Amino acid sequence: MEERKSSSAVTEDATRGGSLAAEIRQAESLDVRELSLVLARAFEEDPFMSWMFPEPKFRLKLIQAWMRVEVESAVRMGTSWALAAAGEIVAASIWAPPGRDLHEGGTFSQLWYLVLGANPDRASELAEGLSMLGDTHPTESHFYLNTVGVAPNLTGQGHGGTIIRHTLELADSGGHPCYLESSSPRNVPLYERLGFEVVNEIALPNGPTMWGMWRPERYIK
Repeated sequence: MEERKSSSAVTEDATRGGSLAAEIRQAESLDVRELSLVLARAFEEDPFMSWMFPEPKFRLKLIQAWMRVEVESAVRMGTSWALAAAGEIVAASIWAPPGRDLHEGGTFSQLWYLVLGANPDRASELAEGLSMLGDTHPTESHFYLNTVGVAPNLTGQGHGGTIIRHTLELADSGGHPCYLESSSPRNVPLYERLGFEVVNEIALPNGPTMWGMWRPERYIK
């Protein structure tokens, strides 16, 4: 599979009723801090992140630390992407390529100690919930959309769908299926429009429901 380093796209600018040129490029090490902050802001009120980091006062910093670990892992694999419009990163995505695990090596340990440090009295509950996500993860080789987020002040302009489609095209060119977990019911219809179908509903202990969604392989010549 040949990966593109960058591509151009046009997203809908809902505030102007027109379109906005944007560029999607492969994230690099120098982008880690900015991408992790964009994603942290996008997920500050997310049900899954709020379950892991329930204290609002510290949540943004803890999510940014979590995202930094995830982005660094994806950058090493060449599967983190940034969408820039007017010179500003407005959206980011974190994927794992087929046959790889974002949490391989010591990555999961870094994340687990971060969560445990923020929740010393909830170790059993958190371990059970994270294990449920792991146990329902497909074993078939696939692209895994770990995280996608848009700057909160720029939602509703098509940036999320645009940056997701970028990797879906890579997956389709190689005939690979894709998987994700949605932590928000309002995002399920978006993913369905992109070809995903709900295959699991995962009710986390004392937490939100996650929707596991699968997109079958599509062969494009």
